[in-house]
Amino acid sequence: MLGKKKFAPKLMYNLTLDDLVPEDNIYRALDGFLDLRFLYKECEKLYGKTGKPSIDPIVFFKLQIIEYFEDIISDRELIRKANDTLSMRYFIGYDIDEKLPWHSTISRTRALLGEQVFEKIFVKVLELCYQSGLIEGKHQTIDSTLVKANASLEKVVRKVPELTVEQFVKQTYQENTEPSEKKKEITKEQNPTAAALNENENKKAEDKTKQLEYVKGNQKVEKKKINRNELYESKRDPDSKISRKPGKPVEMYYTTQYCADTKNRIIVDVLVHHSDIRDVNALIDVVDRADERLTKLGLVGIEAVSADKGYSSGKNLRELEERGIKAFIPAVKMVNSCGEIDRKEFTYIEEENKFVCPNGKDLKFYSYDTKRESNRYKANKKDCAGCPLKEKCCPKGKSRIVSRTIYYKEYERLKDRLKTQEGKRASALRKIVSEGLFAEAKGNHGLRKFMTLGLDKAQKNSYIIATVQNLKRLMKHFRCKGGNKGRGVQQLLTNNFLDFRYFLFTINKITNFEILPSF
Repeated sequence: MLGKKKFAPKLMYNLTLDDLVPEDNIYRALDGFLDLRFLYKECEKLYGKTGKPSIDPIVFFKLQIIEYFEDIISDRELIRKANDTLSMRYFIGYDIDEKLPWHSTISRTRALLGEQVFEKIFVKVLELCYQSGLIEGKHQTIDSTLVKANASLEKVVRKVPELTVEQFVKQTYQENTEPSEKKKEITKEQNPTAAALNENENKKAEDKTKQLEYVKGNQKVEKKKINRNELYESKRDPDSKISRKPGKPVEMYYTTQYCADTKNRIIVDVLVHHSDIRDVNALIDVVDRADERLTKLGLVGIEAVSADKGYSSGKNLRELEERGIKAFIPAVKMVNSCGEIDRKEFTYIEEENKFVCPNGKDLKFYSYDTKRESNRYKANKKDCAGCPLKEKCCPKGKSRIVSRTIYYKEYERLKDRLKTQEGKRASALRKIVSEGLFAEAKGNHGLRKFMTLGLDKAQKNSYIIATVQNLKRLMKHFRCKGGNKGRGVQQLLTNNFLDFRYFLFTINKITNFEILPSF
């Protein structure tokens, strides 16, 4: 017999959300062990004692978790989806007939709550991961990614000068006023020696001016590289910076740094900064933040760090070695621009502090380059003039100059360390852990673009995204540990971080001779 379903609404229903949400639902599992009641104390000082009650901070943060868990980029869309999803209502504690907060309340609350509150949510989940044995703390991988800002390159404007027109004219006049105008000219009769010195200085200045004019005329002046972020800024989001991904057009970006534990890919720290700051300058800051978090958890500290060559510098290698941390960071390959003979073919004699070229001639210490932090060694012009290898060694110069960084010992130890089995494993883990986490965050959890404005809000969003990723691994751990029958909640009970409300619900179930809900 063919069945035909007829829908007839009832006036009264004898059911609750508890009956409608499956026991193995992910939001039900989250509600079981994520205790956020400490937020009341953290947020109490931000509100007054009179007036209309605000949105519950626990409800707000649970909505934030839903937003990035479901990869929803709009607060309006978040409320719309949570309104008609039973499991989401169960998670935030709203019954079937209750009206959810207005979507603009989400953005206002996000702006009101400080960055430290978002950080404490991240730290709370990190503690749960540590108590579950998911964090080892010895080996950390660090990587960064560019995240689009909520700003357009077309709306970029030129920065307003710090000085007014009057201040600029006055300062320019003072800088260009020659001291000789204020002083009387010294004649030969008054002081012959001083007059002769003045003539020599004037002659040197004229010769230098002529030399510069000659060089400019022959187009030999090197053009200074223009930093676009020093000249332009976004009117909509001044914290975003002009940057470019390889193979992608120039856009406005932020940079997000992840430091993850290699054991179970738990994110230990997340940091957002301007995209014009190089990774090599952010490495020590990220290591310090991660080491501080691990120390507070009770772990000994970081023993090894893996990162890509963007973090490589001799200064960073020396700093990590002084802290007793093994660095697995490939060095940047230097391009030889002198000729066909590479610097590697020159032999360094440490006892005499000199290089020996392939033709057997000495290159002695010449000068110290403060910018590159390296010693420069130069060959004798006479040796290079009669050398048969000159056209291959230094075809453009009169003699060959070789540089050697002051951190060469650190680079040599790094080279040997990367060849070991531990170094090969560290390089493989970096690609799997760091790049995998960013791919997951961008593909599933809204890290493709920050829809908020400002660096502080970008940091808040990154904390929630990293929290969601850690929660996924935490739930997977309990699901696997509970077995097919799903005894993860019992495991949570033994670890003493079960939400009290869920505990009361469990007691009611037991009194009705029902088993505990599973994942």
